[in-house]
Amino acid sequence: MPLPDGTVIATIIRDGRPTVPTPAFTLRAGDELLLVSHTATEQEIHAAFQ
Repeated sequence: MPLPDGTVIATIIRDGRPTVPTPAFTLRAGDELLLVSHTATEQEIHAAFQ
């Protein structure tokens, strides 16, 4: 399931350091995401990662 419309991944925290995501970036276990959205609920965002 894609992220809800109007939602972007602002940064990914890996090994304690922020990283600007690129289209080629692959998420790893333990990565933390900072998302920004104008319309999505927390439930919709969680569903996108299930």
